[in-house]
Amino acid sequence: MTIQIGRYAVPGGMIYVGPVPRHVWGTDEMPESIDPALKVNYANPDRVGHGMSYWPAYHAISPANRGGYLSWLAGGRKAPDAYIGYVFLFFYGLERRVLIDASSDSSARADLRRIYAEVLRLQRLYGGNRSFNGYATKFQQCLELMLTAEGESSSVTPPDPATAVRYPTPVALQLGLGMLARDGQPVPAEWALSWALLHPEIYPRTPAARCPEEFRKLFQERYRRRHGVGLRIRPSKQLVSLSYRPASGGLGTTQVGLDVPDVVAEPAATRELADLVDECTAALDAYSRLIGKQPDVANSLAAAALLPAELLSTSGEALRPVRELIDRTLGDAEAPVVVPAADLVALWPARTPGKFGKVDAVGLAQLLERLGVGVEPDVRMGGPVLSSGPAVLFRLGQEQPAVASHEYAAATTLLHLAAVVSAADDEVSEAERAHLTGHLETGLHLSAGERQRLSAHLTLLLASETKLTGLKKRLSVLTAAQRGHVADFLTMVAAIDGHISPGEVKTLRKIYTLLELDPESVYGRLHVSAAAKPAPATEPVTIGTPGPKPTGYLIPQPQPAATGQLVLDRELVEARLAETAAVSALLADIFVDEADDPAPPPAAVAIDVPSVRGLDAAHSTFARRVADSPRWTRSDLEALCDELGLMLEGALDSVNEAALDAVDEPLVEDDHDEFRINDYARGALLA
Repeated sequence: MTIQIGRYAVPGGMIYVGPVPRHVWGTDEMPESIDPALKVNYANPDRVGHGMSYWPAYHAISPANRGGYLSWLAGGRKAPDAYIGYVFLFFYGLERRVLIDASSDSSARADLRRIYAEVLRLQRLYGGNRSFNGYATKFQQCLELMLTAEGESSSVTPPDPATAVRYPTPVALQLGLGMLARDGQPVPAEWALSWALLHPEIYPRTPAARCPEEFRKLFQERYRRRHGVGLRIRPSKQLVSLSYRPASGGLGTTQVGLDVPDVVAEPAATRELADLVDECTAALDAYSRLIGKQPDVANSLAAAALLPAELLSTSGEALRPVRELIDRTLGDAEAPVVVPAADLVALWPARTPGKFGKVDAVGLAQLLERLGVGVEPDVRMGGPVLSSGPAVLFRLGQEQPAVASHEYAAATTLLHLAAVVSAADDEVSEAERAHLTGHLETGLHLSAGERQRLSAHLTLLLASETKLTGLKKRLSVLTAAQRGHVADFLTMVAAIDGHISPGEVKTLRKIYTLLELDPESVYGRLHVSAAAKPAPATEPVTIGTPGPKPTGYLIPQPQPAATGQLVLDRELVEARLAETAAVSALLADIFVDEADDPAPPPAAVAIDVPSVRGLDAAHSTFARRVADSPRWTRSDLEALCDELGLMLEGALDSVNEAALDAVDEPLVEDDHDEFRINDYARGALLA
């Protein structure tokens, strides 16, 4: 439709044209109406709006202003540098059509969809003006309500969090969620994402904004895993409504409502969404920090190592060499597999070229873990940095610990000793292997993940040239009685397969010396085990048969020739194994603080934990204790500091400075009302 106004042909319609009564001049009435009788300066149209008032009216502006306005209309209302007052003058007409005419005119209601599209178009062109953008956004929401009331609910789609305004809450979000609640339908993941990011009471942390695509994928994946087809919301009594104050001074405030429940702030759903947002941003925190500092490494292997497992598929090319090595070495194997450590080191782009350091080892271990694979040695669990020699890969079937517990540290020490004995005869039987891990797992009450890792650690020990070096200092803290229990345990390890070889005896003698025991006592302990009385019978036993008794002397059975081996009764050895549960507990005691009963003052607390580089004993303990839990409240941290005789703020500064020196990341992050532990910093600092 084209309308001729004087010398201008105005396309597209959507304007009011006609005479304006004299009595409305100088008032706020009918500002949008174009009176063809009024003068227009065609020769010098004013396109920049000189002399225009803040609330213009066509009948009140100058002839030059009318020429500028009509010129903009005739140009299709799209000049990017148009004076915003002319845009508002046209906008007044749209408001009148929607808020006044549509209430009683069916043809005006039929125009709602076209007007809605025009408002969106104008907003794209002139939304840079803050005032116009505010009115247009609110008017757009008003139109969405009215269109829904007209039965056009199919037009409601999740608002894009990247472009939508959080406050006031987008009506499209209110409508979509309200209709789902009203109809008893679940909230799809796309709607849940929009809901979470535009919720007036949920404040996502930096990763949601810095890594929007990664956050979107992770949120939707975990939402579907947690809620299936989606949350179901209980309809509320409050209905969706909107109060619209028009830009036009000739129109009053209008209240638009709809019989749809307003469920945006529903408490249970709000908690669910807030928890999921926190969970996803925490999972992306390390990755977000890295690309915040180095945006160019977003697609690197180092960045992929920091992504949650659900997002690793998006780093296909970067991960290809790692996946190929895993498939080539592990395949479908369920047991741990030995691989050259150099093959793993070669995959990782070290921070310092040519030097694979602790931070690199942590990154590689974290990446493999996200791919469902564990590695030994693992610096996070107290192992050395990968270099040359063997390494072990294994499929993770259980949740793995983040740092080595005291029990696990004790188990690896005892396992080291036992592995030396078992390998002394250059052959480790399946019985020996099963006993080594099984006894430690049971006696030390290890978690499922620690038990799985202990088996892989044994594979590494047996694949390496396991030596006794490095253990003397740890064993020196044992009492004489404890050293005796350890000696008994290792003696039975050697005897579990029923034979003691000369090589095993030789190794036992070395360990007895290390334990400050008489090496000659090895033989006595072996004979004590061999001479143990059998267990009482549990069923009838034949002690003789009727018939004539033999005469003469019994001839002894010939004894087997000496072979250099001591043959033991396997059943007796197995019976003795049940008596050695105390050994594991004794070894575990080496790595934990003694119970405080009665409790000494804070300054007297005995701290005996592996030190953290750059920290004293008390702060090392603080760092390791806080690393045991992903979140802390201030009161809990203060209680921990009281126990250790530390001041909270000073302790936080100390451990965070140490972490920043090590990996450029703080260990403990202050997040409003709680403190979070940085997983990346924890793995590197406490290794």
